[in-house]
Amino acid sequence: MSITYLTTFLHLTKPKDPNFEKFFQNSVRGDQNNLTAASNSILHNGNLHTFLPFIYQGAAKTKSGDNLEAQIVLANNSISMNHVRDAIAERHNVKVEVCKMNSNFDVDEILTVENWLIASFGYDEQTIEVLLSSAIDAVGTTAPNRVFTTDIVGFLPRTGNIQTI
Repeated sequence: MSITYLTTFLHLTKPKDPNFEKFFQNSVRGDQNNLTAASNSILHNGNLHTFLPFIYQGAAKTKSGDNLEAQIVLANNSISMNHVRDAIAERHNVKVEVCKMNSNFDVDEILTVENWLIASFGYDEQTIEVLLSSAIDAVGTTAPNRVFTTDIVGFLPRTGNIQTI
């Protein structure tokens, strides 16, 4: 019988602060009797991902098919709640990578890579559920804000008076 180890890596960023990055993962490795933060950190893509106990529930379409959503479920404690409150207030983006690991807990294969916006959260006495949403909202037909410049689209008209020949 073989065992397949899966690890979910989270990379949180802020759109308005390019220097902000946080890295988390949800695997426990090593001696189960000697659990320390250092023994449960995993190096991935050159960054040390610290352990945060969470469950990632991957992408799912809404019933009307208008938007993709995913969830991260965490235990309700002060550490998790502080991370979640900050992520919502500061409008973090999250890159989620689900990876197959080898027996040494090195990444063997990247299975999925998804990019999400942290949209909202709800909680009860035991869990915190963080709702992740896609960047494009098909219902409101909105896309992430972008300013058209001549560098991006070439020359733009400077008047509303456009004539056809």
